[in-house]
Parts: sequence; C-alpha cells; structure tokens
Amino acid sequence: MKFVNFLILLGFFGFFNSCIVDKPVMPNPDATVFFNFSHSIKGQPIERSTKAYTNSAGNTYKIDLLKYYITNITLIDEKGKPTNYKNYNLINAFDPSSLSIVLDKKIPNGNYRKLKFYMGVDEERNHTGAQEGALSVSNGMLWNWTFGYIFYKLEGRFTSSNVTTETAFRNHLGLDSGLVSVEIPIFMDVKGMDKKVNLNLDIDKVMGDALHTINFEADNDRQSTASDGPWMKRIMYNASQAFSVISIE
Repeated sequence: MKFVNFLILLGFFGFFNSCIVDKPVMPNPDATVFFNFSHSIKGQPIERSTKAYTNSAGNTYKIDLLKYYITNITLIDEKGKPTNYKNYNLINAFDPSSLSIVLDKKIPNGNYRKLKFYMGVDEERNHTGAQEGALSVSNGMLWNWTFGYIFYKLEGRFTSSNVTTETAFRNHLGLDSGLVSVEIPIFMDVKGMDKKVNLNLDIDKVMGDALHTINFEADNDRQSTASDGPWMKRIMYNASQAFSVISIE
C-alpha cells in the first residue's frame, strides 16, 4: 500500500511539474531599437583627409569633416500608426562614439514598414538658442553669422580641370527652409526583442547626379545665404535620397 501511495504521489508531482514547464512564456510588449550610421562613397567606407574621391561634376575631393543632425525619428507600422521620438542627435562621421542612437523609450511590438526622420533641427528647437547635449554650442554647429543650427556640415579640399591647386570647400546647410525630410522603407517586426537598424549615408548620392550636381567650382563656399537657394534645393533633394537601411539585426 505504501508503494502504491508513493506512485500516486510521484505521479502528482510529475503532473504538477509538467504544468509548470508547459506554462507559456509571454513576450515583452515592447523592445529597444538602436540605430547605427555608416558613411560610404561608391560602396566603400569614407576615409578622412587622405583618400581622394571624384563626384559627378568631375571634382576630385577629400573630406576633412562631416557632421549632421538626425532628429525626430518616427517608425510607422503596417497600419500606418506612427511612433515618434523627439530625439536630437549629432552624427560625426569620424567619431565612432556618435554613430549609434538609442531611442529614449521602447517601441511597442508591431510590424514596422516606414522609417522617417529629419536631417536637421525643427523650428521648435532651431530658434531656442544654444542648448545642451547634441545642441550644445560646443559642437560647433551654430551659425556665427545668423541665428539657428547648421544641419549638415561637409568640409574638405578639391581640385578640378579648372582648379589645379588644392582648394578648401565648405557646404553648410541650415535655416528652417533647409530642413531635410527623409523617408525610408523598412521591414522590421518587433516581438519583444531588441533590434538594431544599420543605416548608411551615401556621400556620392549627396554629391548628386547629372541633374542635381554639386560642383565645387561654384559650390565651394555655401552657407545657406540668400544667394544659395538653388544649391540648397539640390543638396536637400540629394540628401533625402542618400540614406538607406543596410540591415536589421
């Protein structure tokens, strides 16, 4: 009889344990999304100051500095519902510590199909004066001749068939009218697990094609002044087409 009772007790514990093991584990309702930025020209990572590149205008150029703002990241799910993050991040192509963005709040589970953001600073923060963090004056992204932030800063040196001595160039995009809106297709399904989105900015595309060419012979000193309207339209269009999602991990 004791043996029978032992078997009954053993069976009970076995059933109890199986219930515990089979209990479904609920996924987290949200996840953290990381964004990593890289920069390339003709499929190769850009190099600072040493490597020479050629754009569609036939200029040979070297890059000494590349900085730009990524702000107001928005993820849009398959139903069209947006989740916006009021982020303000400064990307410095030659500072690895600046190339990763971690959103300050988690993204709800869902199937996301569009990624939107600004290259630049929206009016809400562009007219507030020097601020903290990415918007600090210490980052060198405030104008010294007018009010507001420089959204995109590219500096370097170039030569061409008509400019045979290496000559400095600077392209500084800003002003409210210079805010670049970027929209990229994305296929990211969030199911409680953190995600990393790897993005690339193709500088060759920023330089433009035959219809939207940046030619340093004429565009070697552009700072978004009143006379820079045509250049601003070209650089804004080019930049809006130059970002892409490389992979999602």
